[in-house]
Amino acid sequence: MAQMRRQHDRAGFTLTEILVAIGVLLAVVLVTGRVFKVATDVSAVGQATNSIMQEAAAIEQRMRKDIASMTREGFLTIHGVSVANDINLQQWESDGQQGAKPPLLNPSLSAATRIRCDQLTFFREGVDSSQAWSASTVVSPFPNAQAMHSMVTYGHGIQLPELGAFVPLTNIDDYNQPAWGHDPLITYEDPLVPWRHDNPGLDEDQWLETVETDYSSGIANLFNQRVPDPNQSPTTNPRYINGSQPDARQWVLSRQLILLGDDDQNYPGENSKRIFMDNVNTAMSIFPNDVRPLGNGDINGGANDDPPVLAYGRIDAAASVIGDIREMLLVSRRDTSNEDNRTRRRCSHQFDYIPMNSYGGLYDWNQDGLPDMEARQILENANQLSDVPNSEYLDQRFFMKDVVHWPRAERVPPSAESPDHALTTHTLGSACSSIMIEWSWAEGTGQADVPSPMVGKDTDRWHGMHYETGDPLLADPDEDDPAWVGNDPWLGQRWFGLRDIDRGVVPFLEFQENFPASGGLEGNDVFPVDFRGTLAPYAVNPRAIEEPISGVGGPLEEYWATFGLNQEQPALPIELVVDDQSLLAVDQSFAPWPSAIRVTLTLHDPDARLEQGVVYQFVISLPSQSQGIYAGGS
Repeated sequence: MAQMRRQHDRAGFTLTEILVAIGVLLAVVLVTGRVFKVATDVSAVGQATNSIMQEAAAIEQRMRKDIASMTREGFLTIHGVSVANDINLQQWESDGQQGAKPPLLNPSLSAATRIRCDQLTFFREGVDSSQAWSASTVVSPFPNAQAMHSMVTYGHGIQLPELGAFVPLTNIDDYNQPAWGHDPLITYEDPLVPWRHDNPGLDEDQWLETVETDYSSGIANLFNQRVPDPNQSPTTNPRYINGSQPDARQWVLSRQLILLGDDDQNYPGENSKRIFMDNVNTAMSIFPNDVRPLGNGDINGGANDDPPVLAYGRIDAAASVIGDIREMLLVSRRDTSNEDNRTRRRCSHQFDYIPMNSYGGLYDWNQDGLPDMEARQILENANQLSDVPNSEYLDQRFFMKDVVHWPRAERVPPSAESPDHALTTHTLGSACSSIMIEWSWAEGTGQADVPSPMVGKDTDRWHGMHYETGDPLLADPDEDDPAWVGNDPWLGQRWFGLRDIDRGVVPFLEFQENFPASGGLEGNDVFPVDFRGTLAPYAVNPRAIEEPISGVGGPLEEYWATFGLNQEQPALPIELVVDDQSLLAVDQSFAPWPSAIRVTLTLHDPDARLEQGVVYQFVISLPSQSQGIYAGGS
């Protein structure tokens, strides 16, 4: 009996053994949980990375397709923008710290970090259809509007989810009664920008004012001709929303395509310019400040008093055709007595060649070879249009910059109404905290045989862009690796844009100052490249392309590179008479278009699993039909 009791006692566990077992079990559970968490995190990061890369590939494919159809009949504008991560904080401090303290644009980065918001605008050739609300979106006899040319702008989009849904003005009894606007009120002095911050600690009237714009009642039909009402509501009782943009990691990437279509011969200011093919609402012009004559023929007033509906995001067509756009550039020539003004003209094109018989300025009507045009009278009368100083209208670069804006682009439409759905059509990337656009020229760009400006001299061969292989900024760290050589023709290429010396990017002006162009060569002699080293192309004046960077070192830096119509006239003949001898002078507006564009994106996943995002970069060569014969060398 005692022996049985002893055996039974030995079959149990002591409290110590149980506690040890529980401890081991807890350790196993904790380790297993940690392993599962790490595995889950790795899987989530992998899924986020895969999602970003899929979106990046789609963005690249879309840009390549657009640029492949780029046309040289318009112009090309690159806008480099760099803002300090604490730009709103700096503004808050300079305003006396009124209201709540603003956050950083990207809280995951330091306050000193620069955020890039570059933009690219160009024109493409090919059939495109309107995606905005039109009569054909319901049962209608009208087809959807199409056009052979379009203007494309890549950059960040503006999100305003607090704006009210679309409500036709016909449903509002009194425009002066309070109503939630469905469009932002945009002015020349207060454009929409990706870093906008409306301080919640300030009164509402310091925020973004809203307006109601007529869209649906503007559709015309055979029985009742109607156009969009240019009046906007509310007027005497404005309503405001907080237009602050989200964290930079939630900014959207926008691709806004504007159809260029005009179905009549009326003046630009006519109401008929607000609708295309009796079907689709249009902006009166792609230029917010259009200087062509109004419908009443008044050459002393502004031509375009249309609201900035293209920036509103609901309209994707404008009553501008390529001929109108070229006319705007041709009539805006400035006085040629100043070098800055000469280089900003860029008026020539091989199909528009008009011999110039003097250095006559804008006021010398019969001395510049251009026909007398009413639009030029508006420029000469210099009446103030919109809120822009008159003198700026005399510069072609102004018009090439004037079309560039950050449009409203939403992830989700504010309502089921068709005009609200149009806000999502140009949302290309779901989360893009940075976009950088830079340009480059291939070896030999700008090389040409040109007539000598001296009477009796033979044609000269001007050298183009040349890169010396020993240039340290062109060397790749692994250039001795045989696997690297010849892999990518753009590796080590010199890139131009907003100055970023850490990435080897400088404005072309800075490159030209460091590697100045040499003069024309005697006869047809051409020195080997090794004798010349790195050189900027002769006869290409940086002022004809770039505008000096503004705001250097400040919270906002801007760079503009504009490429106009003079791609193929390296020595536009300008006849001068000196000492009774007829001479030809070099035209300073020669500007070959880029050989390639480089795009660098920082993309994020919607769930913000990758705090720093993924940097994705690609290079797109411009098509030969858009470059001109000197963009790739001759």
